[in-house]
Amino acid sequence: MLVIAAVVSPVEALRLTPAHFRARVGRGYGRKACHRSLQPASPLKMAEVQNDPAVIKLPPGSPGVELGFTSHVFSSLDINVTCDSEADANYTKKANKMFLIADGDEARDPKTVHLRCPSPECTVRLCAYENGVEHFENFENNNPLLAKRIKAATFGSRQCYDVQMQVGPEGSFIAFELGRQVGNYNVDLEPPGEVGGEDTRSYLRTSTGNEILEAMRKADVTYYTADQWENVSLFLAAKDGAKLPFGLAVPTFLIESRSISQSRAVMKKTMEVWMEAGVNEAWLVDPIAIPYSKFLNRRDNETVGVGKIEELSTFGQVDVYVRDSATGNYTITTFKKPRTVQSVTALPGFEMETWRIWDLAEKYSRKYF
Repeated sequence: MLVIAAVVSPVEALRLTPAHFRARVGRGYGRKACHRSLQPASPLKMAEVQNDPAVIKLPPGSPGVELGFTSHVFSSLDINVTCDSEADANYTKKANKMFLIADGDEARDPKTVHLRCPSPECTVRLCAYENGVEHFENFENNNPLLAKRIKAATFGSRQCYDVQMQVGPEGSFIAFELGRQVGNYNVDLEPPGEVGGEDTRSYLRTSTGNEILEAMRKADVTYYTADQWENVSLFLAAKDGAKLPFGLAVPTFLIESRSISQSRAVMKKTMEVWMEAGVNEAWLVDPIAIPYSKFLNRRDNETVGVGKIEELSTFGQVDVYVRDSATGNYTITTFKKPRTVQSVTALPGFEMETWRIWDLAEKYSRKYF
């Protein structure tokens, strides 16, 4: 699904509270915890949140980047990099020689480089030649179609942008339902906080040894209290948009929903990044009913059986991460296909009707069988 994403200002990027989140829903039922474990907060490695995605080195200047799957089974990505000069193109070819391809007449443009890389989880990492927030903003301005797919950016000497390709619209529908329910809770608060969706940016800051790491990340749902949001707004107003609120624009609550192409190992690392950055409470929701391999086989017109869907054992699992404000450590409590889940600390009185998510996920899974 191709979605055109407009590049927005820091305030607009943070302030994304859709009016459609305000529809009302009813209350749900109880919950059952499966296990609880204590996790220490360890030094954060912002750029190491994927299971070895292919790394593409970008040239100097303002390159244009086009991404697309090589085939309908998503095993690899074709990447066209349009450079400012032939010298930059030659640099790009040399830096990415293991992925270099020539593709018909399009290869005749001396400033365009054609690459093909594996895409085991529909992700790729773009490493910038230059660093700094300004380079990232210019890169997004030059590549508006790519901007929506950038899920994370790490700034500094190892500057890189992590791109997550979407294999279908189902994830967006589920993220919408998650956000809708948090939005319903928010409108009854006095004063209300700020709810963000898939495109809302959070700005994180941490340190590993002697290095301060700054990064931008996106979650499916983010929530800021009214006081948090006021502080972020005051910072942006005082700086007149010249600086970004790293370490300040960290949501108090968020939800990540695993997509069918993402492994649980990747998502666990993602949750660690959020908790180490200072999030108070975070949920990892797993709405994936069928294995990615079966999804791909069906798209490749293979016979995969009929009748009742054989669900994954992790389908319907919710992992609730809660930070201890005194120690900085966090606990993880796991629920197995609960009808509802309640917030522990961040959203007092909030109860998510997760049965709605499981119903949506089963509906979409049946489309492939």
